[in-house]
Amino acid sequence: MDVGAGTQDILLYKDDVPLENSIKMVMPSQTVIVGRRIGRARQQNKDIFLSGFTMGGGASVRAIRRHLEGGLKVYSTPSAALTISDNLKKVVAMGVEIREEGPRGAVTIETSDLDIAALKNTFERFELSMPNNLAVAVQDHGYSPDRSNRIVRFEHMTDLLKSGGTLESFAHFNPPIYLNRMCAVKRFLEEEGFKPLIMDTGPAALLGATQDINYLEPALVLNLGNGHTIGAVMMKGRMIALFEHHTSAMTPEKLNTLSEKLCEGTLTNSEVFEDGGHGAHIEEAPGKENIRSVIVTGPNREKILKPKFLQDFGKITPASPGGDMMITGCLGLIKAWKMA
Repeated sequence: MDVGAGTQDILLYKDDVPLENSIKMVMPSQTVIVGRRIGRARQQNKDIFLSGFTMGGGASVRAIRRHLEGGLKVYSTPSAALTISDNLKKVVAMGVEIREEGPRGAVTIETSDLDIAALKNTFERFELSMPNNLAVAVQDHGYSPDRSNRIVRFEHMTDLLKSGGTLESFAHFNPPIYLNRMCAVKRFLEEEGFKPLIMDTGPAALLGATQDINYLEPALVLNLGNGHTIGAVMMKGRMIALFEHHTSAMTPEKLNTLSEKLCEGTLTNSEVFEDGGHGAHIEEAPGKENIRSVIVTGPNREKILKPKFLQDFGKITPASPGGDMMITGCLGLIKAWKMA
């Protein structure tokens, strides 16, 4: 399950079933669903009580803000409130009341990046059984009550590049405790009786994209997700350079510039961060003229693939492993599971 800002992409994988015959679904992500539930409560003029696990923000947090701006009350357990901000003082300052139980009359809204009950129900309707093993990708900014979560997230990614940069190193059976969103997913799944592997969404997509073709290295691999864009230079199966930004801020010209500077080794962390992105880190730079493959994936890739995009790099290969770009992250998860 690849959980993004807009969709959750689900693949039921078995070694003895051809990938083309595997069951797959592309559904709205839980943050979108939770946001809709909050919106319905606002339309009904009802207060809400958030109860559950820390999850991704985005649509759900925007809905919470609209609820408060509409003069309605928002109550939340501490764990659910961490979805809004790692600093609970800031959450309270927004107008959210932290408490363990919701008041009478408030609509209870469960928070979690996954809805296993809904997934089980869907499987059962089609005479399918839930597997015991679940690999899930989420983007975790890291617990950061006193600093920008963009800084904390990219420090984590930089450390992994410095320690080798293998894509599978971004997958965890036991995530570091400061990756609190990943830990929440792990705890939730274990309580439901599953064995989970948790991975970051960006590297999962990169790992999946590189399975599509026999690409040549050094390779530039780009994933344009609904929320974030990540670019990496791959050499000997590992990342040697990386940047991460927000897809909403991308234009073909900006992505071209970031990609060129990444390959040339001139892109700085501060340049990306001060532009509103997460950051950049370069261990090695092969030079733009030495890039032998450019692989592009992600649901927003067509918005960027204009005629002049990366024209100096040569041919661009859209990655659609298994013939479906939307399961790129899922296939990265399967590869990580097998390598773990």
